[in-house]
Amino acid sequence: MNFLLTWNCKHIANTFSRRRLETLCREGGFECPVICTPAALVEE
Repeated sequence: MNFLLTWNCKHIANTFSRRRLETLCREGGFECPVICTPAALVEE
């Protein structure tokens, strides 16, 4: 999975949660998907 799209900025897409998820994925030997809102993905 390359992207995780969510409107849930309060719990999933906020900076603290995103950094924690990236760390957990890395520690488990996985690459973390890009976590963003659909609007942010369209801008990229």
